[in-house]
Amino acid sequence: MRNKLSGVILVVFLVSGASRPFFGLITEENLDQERAAIENYLKTAKIVSVEPELSGRTQGWTVELDDGTEKKRGFFKHANRHRPNILPDCYMYEIAAYELDKLLNLNIVPPVIKREIDNVTGSLQIFLEECRPLDEQIKRNLSAPDEILFENAMDEIVIFENLVFDECGDQRDILVHLSDWRLCRVDFSEAFEPKKSLIPDCEIKRCPRSLFQNLNKLDDELLRSAVGNYLNEEEMAALIVRSKLITGHLDQLIEENGEAAVLYDK
Repeated sequence: MRNKLSGVILVVFLVSGASRPFFGLITEENLDQERAAIENYLKTAKIVSVEPELSGRTQGWTVELDDGTEKKRGFFKHANRHRPNILPDCYMYEIAAYELDKLLNLNIVPPVIKREIDNVTGSLQIFLEECRPLDEQIKRNLSAPDEILFENAMDEIVIFENLVFDECGDQRDILVHLSDWRLCRVDFSEAFEPKKSLIPDCEIKRCPRSLFQNLNKLDDELLRSAVGNYLNEEEMAALIVRSKLITGHLDQLIEENGEAAVLYDK
């Protein structure tokens, strides 16, 4: 579908344990509060230094951040080739993916905000150290300690990739936390192709019950409110169609195989 940039953002936010959100731990119990805290940090922390990426198509920047309490790094994307550009690559799609993740209460896309750095506007995301791309873990013959939790997380990622129409199953964009194999999904700067279909060979088979319920709550107004500022009308219309195709597909699976075979509690 496309050639990936050589570097990936080593970012992950876990659903486990109590910790300050700047260390990358977001608990489901305080999800909204901790997301907001991270967003505020990204928006307000002082920019200490900027290091341009030397390779990779988007040539993003690694940014040193300091809010007076925490020193962290962020990754800044500023490419703004939105559609109908023949080679779309746009920071606004990163923000749109995060806003959709929040709308669905998924917690698989790390917080991203819009910010101006050195008179350049782009998306800024926290850069954390304790995770690796899934393909690296597989090459090292490592496997998830809890296969069921891993497969459940992959179900969510496949559904989300279909929704945003971004490359399916690229193991470089699926990041694994080294301690327990919790997953997240990054790199959406080429997402939201205006396709009114699901991704070929990216089959949706199962779905967490909570995600199924949230998908069924989506309507035109909710989607436009969440991401309308980041997508053009063609992209927006296709997203609305895909949301309906996903719920329709899941409804058909339930009818054919029974609810217990398709929906499950996390």
